Amino acid sequence: MAELDFEMKLDRMFNEPPVMADAEAFARLVELRLDRGWNLRQVGIGAAGLVAGLVGVSQLLGSGLLFDAGEATQRNAVAFTSSVNGLVQTSENISALPFGGEVLWLAAALGVMALAFAVTRAVEEFQ
Repeated sequence: MAELDFEMKLDRMFNEPPVMADAEAFARLVELRLDRGWNLRQVGIGAAGLVAGLVGVSQLLGSGLLFDAGEATQRNAVAFTSSVNGLVQTSENISALPFGGEVLWLAAALGVMALAFAVTRAVEEFQ
């Protein structure tokens, strides 16, 4: 029994740490150090981001990627124009079918609506 009483007394003594006289001053000192370091970190991170951005822009301009992208855009525009012309010719052939082109356009619209409903349902399930 004596051991149980001793254990309970120890628990009560060491359950809460003693309050230090300078606890508030210590907390203020720590907060001042953290605030001072944060301003320096912000400046450092901003400077590093600026330097990295300048290096990235110089690499992009030096690589000629913008000129290649312009040429690729022209090639894609030509390919798109030819595919649209082919689609127009196909739609002219579709209008010669016995049920008319309106039915095909209606089917395409219903397909787009079904896809939109599927996407909204998937988004709702993932939220």
